[in-house]
Amino acid sequence: MTGIEITSVNRQVKDISQEIYAAKLQRDEQQAKSVNENKNSGLQNAIAGKLSDKSGVNTAFSDTAATLSISALGAEELEKVRDSWNNHPVSALYKDISAAKNAEGLYKIGGASFNDEELSAARDLITGVGSKLKNGYLSYRDYAKMEVAQKVVDDLASKNFREDQAKVISRAMKDFNDNLLNTQYRMLSNKEIRANDDTLSGKYFGIEVHVPEEVRKSVNEYASTDIATDRDLIANLRDNIRNTDISNKNAVKKLMASYEDMIKPAYNAQYPAQLKSNVDDAISRDENDLMKLIDFSDKWKR
Repeated sequence: MTGIEITSVNRQVKDISQEIYAAKLQRDEQQAKSVNENKNSGLQNAIAGKLSDKSGVNTAFSDTAATLSISALGAEELEKVRDSWNNHPVSALYKDISAAKNAEGLYKIGGASFNDEELSAARDLITGVGSKLKNGYLSYRDYAKMEVAQKVVDDLASKNFREDQAKVISRAMKDFNDNLLNTQYRMLSNKEIRANDDTLSGKYFGIEVHVPEEVRKSVNEYASTDIATDRDLIANLRDNIRNTDISNKNAVKKLMASYEDMIKPAYNAQYPAQLKSNVDDAISRDENDLMKLIDFSDKWKR
């Protein structure tokens, strides 16, 4: 028989199953990314009254490969298998789940190793920023906050963690934001909705949600929402933030001024002429929320 000798067949099978499990986690993350893209398209379909769950069902994963002969493994391949043991997905950095240590006494998450102190600090960073984000219907303000949150996490991770850890932490924050999009998608999938055909507000807030008769406060069956639907405006807001050095006070001032210029047309379309003062209030609230996130960088200490 070729290959290297291993004393325990049970350990061999366990090692291989761990490699398969790690591969499954990586595959699931890729599928989630693909589903997110489908769901973004689904938001547009919702406006046309065709929103439906297109996420599909994950293909069952088989551990049949664990029965393959271990004797065919070389030393290098076996080392890769053992290295993948207890490799947790990046969601372990923000979800309240237990993470097991590997043989070296470290937590392996997304391919990077963390000790107890590093894991605690990484979780504190992501959950601290994430607690300031909205889990529900997403307005333009919410999309802007998500991008600022990503910038804050990227910056603090690069300054306070090893390079491989920082990359995993950044991926975890992106994963967190993607889950916020998933939540909105699920909520809309379970609601009766229609397109907002108002010539002004419909461009920016294109979805209206049905209100059950028992809680309806007006004769209107559908209520307008602040759900952001102008994909170009969302992209421009996020790109503007992504290209700003939030550690530079002058750059942040310019960011707030440009944010006001970009968001004002949407708010002008949303509020009636007699409520134009609400536009300034809305912009002020947005800027305060964005600044609270940016200021998080000064307050967070590892």
